[in-house]
Amino acid sequence: HSRENSRTFSNASLSTEEMGSPTTLRRQRRVVDYWRSLLDAGFASDQSDSRVSRTVRGLLEIGHWSSAFSVGVLDNDGDSSTKQQYSIRKKHVDARLDLSGIAKGWAVDKIAEVLPSPCWVEWGGDIKVRGKHPSGRPWVVAVPEPPKLVDLKKMVARVKKAGQVGPVFTLSDEHVKSEGENDEKCKDKEYLALIELRDGDAVATSGDYEKVIERNGKLYSHVINPMFGRLLELNGTTLAQAVIISKSCQAADALATAVISKENPAEAREMLDYFRTGYRHPVRDFLLYARQGPRIIRQSIPGVENKSDRERRLQRHKDALVIVVGSGLAGMSAAIEAADARAHVILLEKCDQTGGNSAKATSGINGWGTDTQAECGEADEERLFERDTFRSGLGGRTDYSLVRTLSSKSADAIHWLKHTQGIPLTILSQLGGHAAKRTHRAPPRDGKPVPIGWLITSTLRDKIMSEYNEKIEIRCGMNVTKLIHDVDANGVKTVTGVEVNGSEVINADAVILATGGFGCCQKEDGLMKRFRPDLIGTATTNGHFAQGDGILLGEGVGAELLDMDKVQLHPTGFINPFDPSNPTKILAPEAIRGSGGILVNSEGKRFVNELDLRSVVAAAIQNNCSAYEDDGYVGPPFAWCILSEEAQKLFGKSVLGFYKDKMGLFDECEDIAAISKLIGCQAEILEATLQDYEIAASAGKCKLTQKSVFPSSITPRSRNLVIARVTPSIHYTMGGININPSGEVQEKIESIVGSHRRIRNLFAAGEVTGGVHGGNRLGGNSLLECVVFGRIAGERAATIKHEDNVMFNQLKSDDGHSESAWVPVTLREVRNTDEKYGMNTREVRFNLHGSLQHSGMDIGQFIALRGELDGETLHGYFSPITRPTDEGVIGILARADEKGGPIAQLLELSRPGSVFYMCAQGGLRLTFEKERILYRGKEIKQIGLLAGGTGIAPMIQIMRAYGHYVKDHPNPEKLPPFQLNLIYACETVGDLSYMKILSTVRDQIPSQFRFYVKLNKPPIGWTDGVGFVEKYDIINHLVQPSDDTLVVMCGPPIFEDAMRKLLLRIGFNANQYYSYAEGDHVATRV
Repeated sequence: HSRENSRTFSNASLSTEEMGSPTTLRRQRRVVDYWRSLLDAGFASDQSDSRVSRTVRGLLEIGHWSSAFSVGVLDNDGDSSTKQQYSIRKKHVDARLDLSGIAKGWAVDKIAEVLPSPCWVEWGGDIKVRGKHPSGRPWVVAVPEPPKLVDLKKMVARVKKAGQVGPVFTLSDEHVKSEGENDEKCKDKEYLALIELRDGDAVATSGDYEKVIERNGKLYSHVINPMFGRLLELNGTTLAQAVIISKSCQAADALATAVISKENPAEAREMLDYFRTGYRHPVRDFLLYARQGPRIIRQSIPGVENKSDRERRLQRHKDALVIVVGSGLAGMSAAIEAADARAHVILLEKCDQTGGNSAKATSGINGWGTDTQAECGEADEERLFERDTFRSGLGGRTDYSLVRTLSSKSADAIHWLKHTQGIPLTILSQLGGHAAKRTHRAPPRDGKPVPIGWLITSTLRDKIMSEYNEKIEIRCGMNVTKLIHDVDANGVKTVTGVEVNGSEVINADAVILATGGFGCCQKEDGLMKRFRPDLIGTATTNGHFAQGDGILLGEGVGAELLDMDKVQLHPTGFINPFDPSNPTKILAPEAIRGSGGILVNSEGKRFVNELDLRSVVAAAIQNNCSAYEDDGYVGPPFAWCILSEEAQKLFGKSVLGFYKDKMGLFDECEDIAAISKLIGCQAEILEATLQDYEIAASAGKCKLTQKSVFPSSITPRSRNLVIARVTPSIHYTMGGININPSGEVQEKIESIVGSHRRIRNLFAAGEVTGGVHGGNRLGGNSLLECVVFGRIAGERAATIKHEDNVMFNQLKSDDGHSESAWVPVTLREVRNTDEKYGMNTREVRFNLHGSLQHSGMDIGQFIALRGELDGETLHGYFSPITRPTDEGVIGILARADEKGGPIAQLLELSRPGSVFYMCAQGGLRLTFEKERILYRGKEIKQIGLLAGGTGIAPMIQIMRAYGHYVKDHPNPEKLPPFQLNLIYACETVGDLSYMKILSTVRDQIPSQFRFYVKLNKPPIGWTDGVGFVEKYDIINHLVQPSDDTLVVMCGPPIFEDAMRKLLLRIGFNANQYYSYAEGDHVATRV
């Protein structure tokens, strides 16, 4: 057989042109015909008989793992001192076990499954571990570098000499060693990586060197590229090795070979990214290697900072004292994260116990791309999660940057709770308004339900008390009544501490507000009365403590409030039949409807898609249901919630028992007739309702309500049902304090450029904030918001103190120009640059290390940005649009299309939290003093700005600085007219950015600033300039040559080159303009 294989390889061509040759086609037909004959022989001779024949049944018996083999303990003849030996045994004499290909990975999985833990199973480079390493350290796998091409050729020569007959050569580990190399020398080799493995991890490696085929002096791998139907030629640029880490060795083995067949490293990474989420055995890590460079690609999860980058970043600040107000999930998440960043934390709680409304949450916590989703085979996507959040929030302010942060950090939040805090978030459900099962809960404990909010908050509280007792101090009974703050001459506010119980003052470096919403505020002078007086007297699921204290504290120091009229009514608050008038309702979890519970009114008719948005379901109950009446009490509109036996099992009988048996909120009914009697409706109407529902479930679509997901069935024949009374109740307040994606509290200001400014040292997270949920919160996003923004605010507050509040300490280079060292920065947000224009550009903002740091750069100085994509280090050069004095942030303008180059692709793939490296470079360096503008020590009376495309970025920074210069000038009326002038040239309207800002600045200082826009390809209706910038544009819209005039140009090199030549023809000299393309030495070069 092997000789036949050799003959086939020697006769076959490796080119795609000959794949359709007559010889190849004949072979293919023979294979197909033979396979058909096998199938025909396997079935009964009577073609009308579809039963499998005795022969096939026999093959199935010996061909199935469980029926053909057994894995067990060998008999050790009663010798207890002998270690137990495990073996695979045949159950059937004709059974065969072929462990080639990915079957080897399957065998490794099976062996690890039956061996006692801890164990390490290794077979030909495929590895799986279980349990912890006996020494207590992690399991570690060393990844060696694959052999170089020149070494592979030597190996082939060596195996030929040893007797192997080509053209196919199998290279063993012994062959891979260099000549004269022994095992001890191999141990001294450097490895590509040392990969730590967790319990249940598997590793599989595939390389292009395992079987090598030699033909016409070239080497080929045994792996076939399926796109082109050819063997892979060994070279420097294609993938040489893939190492995959997963929970399944078989899956890792298959993926390792599959990505090798991709050849292109970038395409291989894209493929593995797909298997990172929504797959039963997701890729946990990988290493891809190409010889040229060499090029090494490791898995990089967008928005997740690796351990070494985080440790390096957190070494740059001093220890801080942080006060957290509120001890719900947001407060405790903030406290733990701040303590992990070396802060000392004081956690203040006004009640006598911790938890707040977070402890009352029952539906669960959302997250997409989680390992729980992977284990359940639930596919989900970023775009679906964000779409669902935006759709739910219609009608209010749903800030794009906050939602992107919530989304990109959701899997990490679940991982933090599950693996760091030990909370078993292993149950998934699909709530109303969701496109996938992404709401995580914990399984019942000892057959009893575990309220997820209580479980999370109690676990974190216990962790703080046991492991953080020296870092976090919890003080209950401490009602914060005021934020202590200072105001400087420019109106900038700095919070310095809090006032407690109306008298005691506690000073701090930073304060985090995490006090929740105002869902139980019914006071005459309270927030509900101010913003939603129509809801006074409405039932609520909130605790008595939900009075909006933190919102009032923030408002007291000028924090902007958003969406304060957006109050969510949860559609299903239980009406207790024994106490129906009690205004505080127990929440009927979303999972009741998510398990198949249906809603009917008192007539027995359905009226809504039970899985629609909360706001839709609540409004439908109010509009289609009658008021609750009982012994003279007239309450709010209510609906009946019915669960079939199947729905009860799906929801969890033990969980249901808590509400039914302990709380008395459900009634048991034997059949539909009993349900009709309890409701007081006609049995025929209810039966017709359920008949229609059964038909709709069978068809997959309800014409009445547009429902398309039917978690469980209920029919007119259903028995053993349960039923409860539910009414819309105040559940959540979407409005609150305005924050940015770093959790920094914002105040609204009047400024020439920009309308917001953060309040220094003040942060907020959780329901106290606004801008995340818009008009209506998506179920399950509340707990997620608490964890995501609580952790962000905690770390940001903890890193607020620095020895030097300048981010980029300038270093003098050999040529006399200053640059800075490379420093890591984290991506904060990516924003659109204009409401109407700017389709091809994005504003990218990065966090400086500390919230109080500023860049330390000059006006007009630019930065270099460095990042890694697909094993390649990418660089880009950008001019900041933020001012050097702006604290905590630096922003740049970047293209979002292919014209932006590889760095634009990297920015597009990155998410909040992604780490880049930044370095201050050279540039213009304008100085704005109190009454004059200086450039190279010379006073400038008039400035002209020539911007092409994204070259508008430094002009925005100059405009912002000039706007503040005019505002702070002691005699602005004496400033020369049109001191600042801009010509902005772009190819198309989609390239325009910041048009709204330009118009705003012009409207604010019309005597000092003007701008003119030219498009080479204008749209229909365009009224400004058309074509390229010409001489008359400079003369009419910019400035005239003069010793106190400066023209600044920035854009593509071809644009700047044309503008320099144009300026020289008009009469400007080299000292009267600055070109970013030419840099600081322009005068010398000209």
